[in-house]
Parts: sequence; C-alpha cells; structure tokens
Amino acid sequence: MRQLIVAFSEQEVAHKIKALLISQGLPIRGVCSTGAQVLQMAAQCEGGGVVVCPFRFSDMNASEVMSLLGEDFDMLVLVTPRQQGLISGQGIYTLSQPISVASISGAVRQILETRQMRASNDDRAEPAGGINSNRSPEEQKVIEQAKYLLMNRRKMTEVEAHRYLQKKSMESGIRLIELARRIIMPV
Repeated sequence: MRQLIVAFSEQEVAHKIKALLISQGLPIRGVCSTGAQVLQMAAQCEGGGVVVCPFRFSDMNASEVMSLLGEDFDMLVLVTPRQQGLISGQGIYTLSQPISVASISGAVRQILETRQMRASNDDRAEPAGGINSNRSPEEQKVIEQAKYLLMNRRKMTEVEAHRYLQKKSMESGIRLIELARRIIMPV
C-alpha cells in the first residue's frame, strides 16, 4: 500500500497537514523536517508513496529530493504562485497557495488514483488514461470526450490531454470527472 510522507521544516505546519490528511482517511507513514529524512523514511516504504512538502527544505529543494527518490514515489509540492513554474518533472505535482483542506486531500487522492490507474494500465498494457475500474462507463466516456476536445482545440496528444486534466483537477481541487464535464459543457 502506498503511504504518505509529510515533510516540512516547520513542524507545526507538518503536524497540521498530517492531522488534516488523517482526518480524510489517508494513510500517513510519518513526518519529516529535512530532505535527508524524507529519503530515509522513503527507503522503508514498501510499494512507494507520496511526499507532501514545500518547495524547499533546509538541506535541499523538492526537485533534488524527487531525483533521489525511487520511481514508485510521487511528490505534491505546495508552492507560492511565484514558485509554480520553477518545479516540474515526472511524478512532481504542484498545488499553489492559498490551499484549502479540500484541495490538499483532493490532490493527494488524485495522485494516488493516477498511480493506481497507471499501474493497472501497465498490467493490462493499455495506454495512459485507459479505463479506470473505479469509474462508470458513462464517466469514462465523459473523460474521453474532454480529452478529445483538448486534443483538437489545443493540439495535444492523448497522454498530454490526460495529464492536463489531472493537473487542472488537482490545482482546482475538483474531481477529474467534474472538470471533464465542465470542459464538454461550459457554463
């Protein structure tokens, strides 16, 4: 089972986020205050996980930590609007401040769901964005239609369109299916 690591230099912030995620039923492995501690704790996690952290620790930045983590880890980086474009890469997701309870828990759930979907797609040898067993066929159809519109309007590949939907869903704190519906039927 994938586990969450909460890592902030300010222990008060770390414990607030930990309590928030626990209250939402998410599995917390532990709390860290440095990048080195994240790496030590991650080495003990079987099945990977998600690190929730700021842009910078006292000993390294989030990108450096991510580059040292295994491929079975993702990272949710809480950033200021200025830091938004400064961090990117495989497995790195950002959430820009101001941040709400719903946006953090929604983003973490989306990352966990995305990883689970990727794993099941790998098992079935389907392309990214394949059928998710947690979605009804109707919901999957809506998501496929939204991706098709993005592919045509913005000249994206299917994978790019799916990643765009995931990223916008996490940034806005709304479910991916709701975002897809808004793209198909703008208000």
